[in-house]
Amino acid sequence: MVSTGVNYLAILVAGVAYMILGAIWYLPALFGNAWMKGIGKTKEQVSADYSAWKMVWALIGSLIAAYGIARILSYMAAGTIWDAVLIALMAAICFVLTTTFINQSMEGRPLKLFFINGLYNLIGFFIMGLIIGGWR
Repeated sequence: MVSTGVNYLAILVAGVAYMILGAIWYLPALFGNAWMKGIGKTKEQVSADYSAWKMVWALIGSLIAAYGIARILSYMAAGTIWDAVLIALMAAICFVLTTTFINQSMEGRPLKLFFINGLYNLIGFFIMGLIIGGWR
């Protein structure tokens, strides 16, 4: 495989955009309350469990996901923004959604929680594909 290189600024912006989407997605006014119910915690428990390190690790994970998308795009020499979006969505569906579904099924989590988390990841990967693919 020959790589055409990656745009590290696009990766940074895509990773941060994914984090911003998560910050909005899990607000109580959107899906935060349903998410807390799905994980079996109250707002007080989630707040007490908060750590800045969790946000650092979430950012690192977001950047790794964005880098992975960018690297796959470079190996595949995806030519259009829609190629990038398709590849990002395929990664989300084939890797993120399937493993999330398996884990949540084995943990006995509600199906509604899978849809909250899964849709967040699907839209997040779509946005990362748009950013990385559009910045090539």
